[in-house]
Amino acid sequence: MVEMTKKAHRSRITQLSMFLENKLGALRRVLTILEEAHVRACALSILDAADHAVARMVVNRPGPAREALQTAGYSVFETEVLGVALPGKEQEDFEVGRLLSALLVSEINVKYLYALIIQVDGRPVIAVRVDDMDAAARVLTKAGLTLVGQEDIDWGEPV
Repeated sequence: MVEMTKKAHRSRITQLSMFLENKLGALRRVLTILEEAHVRACALSILDAADHAVARMVVNRPGPAREALQTAGYSVFETEVLGVALPGKEQEDFEVGRLLSALLVSEINVKYLYALIIQVDGRPVIAVRVDDMDAAARVLTKAGLTLVGQEDIDWGEPV
């Protein structure tokens, strides 16, 4: 059981979330703070509202990113998401719909998902947040999908 827990934990990616003012340059300021902390972002999702936005991101160094953003006055929340490497071009019949179908059949609710801009072993990666992370990890693995964790993502050359 401990090994399964460790393996399941390794298949997680840390997501940072924060509220941003809905004004010109707010997102650029966040990215500048991250650049100055030698942190690279590989995924970004923005949910826009009238007076604010919720920014979700995946970065190479979540701890230093959180610290830099908190020092700059942001409230930062860490959440785990599942990283799912989609089959490559050799399996052209694969769609994101099959990933969603596997979760639907198991009655696992998808809260949100978004794509990373980098790949793992030449395969696109989707970040998925669901209501039952452990069950989803089991279902997706059983469906033949590859789960990836923070340490599996190729960030390229160090900054």
